[in-house]
Amino acid sequence: MDGIRFLWIGFCFLLSFWKGLPIAALFTLCGDYFLLFTDSYAGGVSFFFLVQLAYLCNLQGRAFPWQALLFLLFGRFLPLLFLGTLYAVLFLCHFFLALQKEKAQPSVSRKLYLFGLVLFICCDVTVAWGYFFTPVPGLIWLFYAPSQLLLALTAKAYAQTFIRMKSGCEKAFTPKR
Repeated sequence: MDGIRFLWIGFCFLLSFWKGLPIAALFTLCGDYFLLFTDSYAGGVSFFFLVQLAYLCNLQGRAFPWQALLFLLFGRFLPLLFLGTLYAVLFLCHFFLALQKEKAQPSVSRKLYLFGLVLFICCDVTVAWGYFFTPVPGLIWLFYAPSQLLLALTAKAYAQTFIRMKSGCEKAFTPKR
């Protein structure tokens, strides 16, 4: 079953090249790999921290801070509860900024994006419940699978700049505005 779930996230990653945010979808794919196929939950949560950071940067029209990848080296040594709290704070910042922007400039895509975030939050609440009590994987994926599809298909509704790092040559030959 985990293989099918991972294939679904891989499918969403491919869709993200059309209307989504591929860097966030790639980090999602990596995080899910850790959570589904390894015992390194801290590694998975560290990748999901980067997912939220990528989405937040997109909403702010900022480039992804590539030095944040260092978090992957150190995140795995942090207590899981601390990592989860950092992730939750970043996710809530992401959600409330997306909500604020949707209210300022409403669109169907932005509403769908927000719905995807709500489903994602429901998934995370279910995961947290399972951490402290009894996990319910079926319920987790009931929220998670559609959330990832919606995010893959709507993240560009908020795009102000394309998130990538320009090389020296690209900077030299990019016309100034």
